[in-house]
Amino acid sequence: DKTSISSKEMSEKILQAFIFGKKRGQKEFNGKLKDEDLSRFCVLEKDAKDTLDLAISRYNLSLRSLNKILKVSRSIADLEQSFNINKTHILEALSFRARS
Repeated sequence: DKTSISSKEMSEKILQAFIFGKKRGQKEFNGKLKDEDLSRFCVLEKDAKDTLDLAISRYNLSLRSLNKILKVSRSIADLEQSFNINKTHILEALSFRARS
């Protein structure tokens, strides 16, 4: 269960996540990553890859949807100061997906 935080605290977390991304060598925001940069900046742990593969087959995800999930997962990982994307990051990103 996540506790609520103030706007000021959230702003600070976002700034720290952006700085963390810069330390990883990324120059642009995660949402602006080009498709060809995703494999470089969105490194998945094995359990994350397995979870993502399952989601791709279960939900019949398009390449565009997959790329969006990777970008959101990268942002979640940055908020946690994590160099790699883990299963929890993937699951949280999938939870934000619009249901059709």
